[in-house]
Amino acid sequence: MSINRLVNGKVAIFDLYQGDQKVSHDGQSNCLVQASTMSDPRSLTPEMNFRQGTRYAGVLVAIGVIYFVLAKGGLALASVHPSATPIWPPTGLALAAVLLWGYRTWPAIFIAAVIANATTAGSVATAIAIASGNTLEAVVGAYLVNRWSRGRHTFSRPNSVAKFALICIVIATPISASIGLTSLATAGYIDRTNFANAWVTWWLGDVTGALVIAPVVVLWASSYDHAFNRNDCLETVGVLATAAAVGLIAFSPLIEQTPSRDPLGFLAILPMLWAALRRGPRDTATVALVLAGITVWGTLTGGGPFTTTDLNVSFLLVLMFLISITVPSLLLSADVEVRKRGEKRLRRAQVELERKVAERTQELELANAAKSRFLAMASHDLRQPLHALGLFIAQLRMPLRSGERTRTIELIDATRKEMDEMLNSLLDMSKLDAGILIPTITEFPIARLLQKIETTFDQATRETGLRLRVRRSDAWVRSDAMLLERILLNLVSNAVRYTLRGGIIVGCRRRGQMLRIEVWDSGPGIPEDQKQNIFGEFFQLAARDRNRYGSMGLGLAIVDRLRLLLNHPIDLASTVGRGSRFAILVPMADECDTSAEPVDSPHPAAFAVEGKLVLVIADAPIVQQGTGGLLGRWGYTVLTTGSDEAALIRLAERQQRPDLIISDYHLANGKTGIRAIEKINAAFGSSIPAILISGDTAPEPAREVKDRGYILLHKPVDPMRLRAVMHELLMDHGDGRDTRAAS
Repeated sequence: MSINRLVNGKVAIFDLYQGDQKVSHDGQSNCLVQASTMSDPRSLTPEMNFRQGTRYAGVLVAIGVIYFVLAKGGLALASVHPSATPIWPPTGLALAAVLLWGYRTWPAIFIAAVIANATTAGSVATAIAIASGNTLEAVVGAYLVNRWSRGRHTFSRPNSVAKFALICIVIATPISASIGLTSLATAGYIDRTNFANAWVTWWLGDVTGALVIAPVVVLWASSYDHAFNRNDCLETVGVLATAAAVGLIAFSPLIEQTPSRDPLGFLAILPMLWAALRRGPRDTATVALVLAGITVWGTLTGGGPFTTTDLNVSFLLVLMFLISITVPSLLLSADVEVRKRGEKRLRRAQVELERKVAERTQELELANAAKSRFLAMASHDLRQPLHALGLFIAQLRMPLRSGERTRTIELIDATRKEMDEMLNSLLDMSKLDAGILIPTITEFPIARLLQKIETTFDQATRETGLRLRVRRSDAWVRSDAMLLERILLNLVSNAVRYTLRGGIIVGCRRRGQMLRIEVWDSGPGIPEDQKQNIFGEFFQLAARDRNRYGSMGLGLAIVDRLRLLLNHPIDLASTVGRGSRFAILVPMADECDTSAEPVDSPHPAAFAVEGKLVLVIADAPIVQQGTGGLLGRWGYTVLTTGSDEAALIRLAERQQRPDLIISDYHLANGKTGIRAIEKINAAFGSSIPAILISGDTAPEPAREVKDRGYILLHKPVDPMRLRAVMHELLMDHGDGRDTRAAS
């Protein structure tokens, strides 16, 4: 049986019978059969057990036969003692067999060694002792290589090659030489004066066998999964042919040996360097084997530079030569292989980096294009109501009848609300793009949101002649109340905007543990090919008799972003000419106990504001004038200033503590409204209710204002919203804190 057949049978036997080596030391699995089959042989059928047992026995026989043949060939070259030969390739075969097929191969090594030694010299007892040393040498060497030097992958790195050589030279091979010669000396088969010479010969023979034979067998057996191409094959053949040619020129008896021929032995370095630098550890080990074979043959027949009158000395010179060229070449080839793998990883990383850079560049280009489109659309849509406001203001400057003036003011207010809606949409999109919206998941009754939907759109639908029906539900849901409210408001607002006649229905259906909130309308419907596009930014379906401005096409885009943020699936069904239905699925929650229903606050006009002093701090004069004028119309006494210093001066002049402070969040010179409020509170020695107004939508101002216990309103502020908040604060603090004079 040839080495190739032995190698071909490696995988199955290794996997099936060496459970402790099923995973290599670098963490890569070498198994090609099911792990469950290997871990529990009792689960195999009798037929499978028989086949595997037969295969295992066949591999052991193959290893034993090859070992015996190599052993007899090596012992035939012994000269210092029949059992001590300088040429001992069985050591390399035995070490490779245990590394590849596991420790269960030891019987084949032991039996073959017993037969080979028993038929050569000594007795059966010495043969058993020598065979024990040979077997222990392979098992101990393989164990240490597996534990310290990456096992069968020991030739892939320089440090592991060095460890392999050290284990073979210092630990493993002295075991066989010491046990074998000690047994022979004890039995009287060797002269004690010749013990040292025999021990060195035995040891060097085993070392060379381990360093030359084992790498070849292990590396070729481990290369079954390597892909070959034509160029690789040609280069491998070329380097082996070169090695053979150099060996014949430098060491063969075919050329007459002369003193001028001796330096040719150094040519052996050339194919070793070629293989190490170009072909990797496998071909390097193969070149070393080719040179070893030719060198031994040439020295045996009297050729080459190592030939002396003493054959054993000649072989020892050959062994030192082979060790000196094999180990450095394997180290160099492993180092080159590591560098090549590193370069490949770097190239792959570079390609991956270039791909990511290209993708990122494309994303940035798309983002820039989207930004330009965003600004263009925002500019266009915002200019529409601004244009209308200019026209309405121009009308107010002309003489108008009372009814016309009232109607123009109503149109201005409607335009302002539409601009407010546009700005809110833009702010919502910016928050979603920046990722600063963090949902606050709570459990709450859906009836609250449904009631707010009905209250918000009741007047708008009546004015347009539409019917709005909101069907109540007693279900509780788990979500972010504010963000879910925003989703529903956008869906209903979209339905109201596009529905010209008929009505809108909002209702809920229970679907297992989910609540399905549906918004139906009798609008124009959505074409099938546009159902995905409507969730895009600035996308609007054309519709007749609809206000062109008042919408930027962001409502459904915000809905889509928010439902992804909340992980609430949304469903759309629509028929052109018959209407649409949007449905969102929200997780249901167990009904909780609720406190008493909140009592509606009285109308702001019912609260007496006479004598209430409101301090307004804003660094923009136009804001001071607008806010002061509005609050004065509502009946408040107002002080307007641009800074906290000016406010303290004005208050000191009046000798009156303010009942309420309204301040911009950002003031001049990098100051904040919070600092101004706290300085005023410190001056009066009490906590004055305060409202902060900001155009900054970042989360930091909102968090800081909340931590200080104040109320934050975002610009543009709806006047009625401002009036309601002021009323609530003054009601909450109307407990005798209206002391007129400062202490």
